[in-house]
Amino acid sequence: MMHSLQNRHAVSSRCMGVGRSHSLRVCRAVQTADPLQVVLGWAGSNKIATDKLAVANDLATDVPVFVAAKDLPAGDAILQVPDSAWITADTAQKSAIGKYVGSLEPWLQLALLLLAEKGQPGSSWSQYISSLPSQPNSPLFWSDEELQLLEGTQLLESVLGYKQFFSEQYQQLNEELFSPNRAAFPADRVNRTSFSWAVASVRSKLHAPLDADPVALVPLADALPHRRNANAAWKLKSAGIFGKGKVLAVEATRAVRKGEALVMDYGPEKLDNALLLDHAVLDPSSNKAGYSLTLTLPEDDRYYADKLDILERNGLGGSASFSLLRGEEPAPEMMGFLRLMQLSGSDCFLLESIFEAEVWAYLCQPVSAPNEAAVCSAMIDGAREALSHYCSSIDEDLALLRDGGLVPGSRQDMAVQVRLGEKEALDSLLGFFEGRGADLSALEYYQERRLKGLGLMDEEGKTTYDSFFKDGIA
Repeated sequence: MMHSLQNRHAVSSRCMGVGRSHSLRVCRAVQTADPLQVVLGWAGSNKIATDKLAVANDLATDVPVFVAAKDLPAGDAILQVPDSAWITADTAQKSAIGKYVGSLEPWLQLALLLLAEKGQPGSSWSQYISSLPSQPNSPLFWSDEELQLLEGTQLLESVLGYKQFFSEQYQQLNEELFSPNRAAFPADRVNRTSFSWAVASVRSKLHAPLDADPVALVPLADALPHRRNANAAWKLKSAGIFGKGKVLAVEATRAVRKGEALVMDYGPEKLDNALLLDHAVLDPSSNKAGYSLTLTLPEDDRYYADKLDILERNGLGGSASFSLLRGEEPAPEMMGFLRLMQLSGSDCFLLESIFEAEVWAYLCQPVSAPNEAAVCSAMIDGAREALSHYCSSIDEDLALLRDGGLVPGSRQDMAVQVRLGEKEALDSLLGFFEGRGADLSALEYYQERRLKGLGLMDEEGKTTYDSFFKDGIA
């Protein structure tokens, strides 16, 4: 069975290749660049050194970006932002709304702080907040017509799940917190629309290692754009007396030329559909389009407890997600999970405790022809079912991108890229299992590997029993 990756519950604990190589372009300097100049002003107010940064327009997009003000060696700290300049749950609790938000999850505290401080002239965060997009490009803000372009996609399923989750969050907060405390949360500043903006802003600006525990917004550092072929990355370091303080350093991951755009990868492990949802960005020059497959062990499985124990002892759980990419075979761990799900009948001897140490290694290779056939059949049916829900074919999307009718970076362009990437990954999956299912006899299964290991079968698959008895060994 195919499953779409559901992210909407993950937000309660953390606000969550294939492609051409990407060459960064040298940029030309410009005189002004909001919002970057605004956030540079914030940095100056907070005495954060920015002498290694300059602002220029990218030659390809004409969008202002940060560039290296001089040649930078690999490992160089481009800028450093101390924890005193981060926006954290502690920041929210020390603000005017602190007594109301302390019991909320950290990401919610950050979102409500943005709302409380937005438009407040005396706020120490006014410059940073004004630098945030007033209309995020996340699919959460797309029109119904634009969302129709995502029909059948895993991304649309996640978008609708998140929208429902955030709507429920707002409804609960409005009843229990906002309405009873209008002096702190005035209706003209705190409403459903502004709440959605604040939540999307927090989601888009959270990056590892400050996206879980702790959760923090880091002004200036979060202004670097996303590129898969990054030349900078966030590094968390100790600072201050006895190392009790923290500093977020933006370090060069390789040598950077003067004038080169400074870019970071917002999610090296994330697929493009997740990046677009979480951060409202794509890198069209070096994509990681694909499909996230979630496998779940059925709780009504006769051997559920034994199978779950095997998964947990090998760092997995009853449910696990695997990234599928165009042209790539399923990972051994995914194949092991699938074979365990389909393990039945005489193959269940592998669940005996005597095999406890080796069973996962056995499962990551073919177990038996019936088991492998069941895996192939389930995946073929699931891939075909998933592909049937898309609103366009692979060839149609390729034609749209090839004919140049889409504006690069537009929502239509991003929608087509994401849905094409999902379908190509599913098509590769389908092709893999169709081919495997048609050639099951060519695979080597557990019993054959076992007999070879005991010297009872030769490399050509012929038994050695005859010589075993003929030579009078038995």
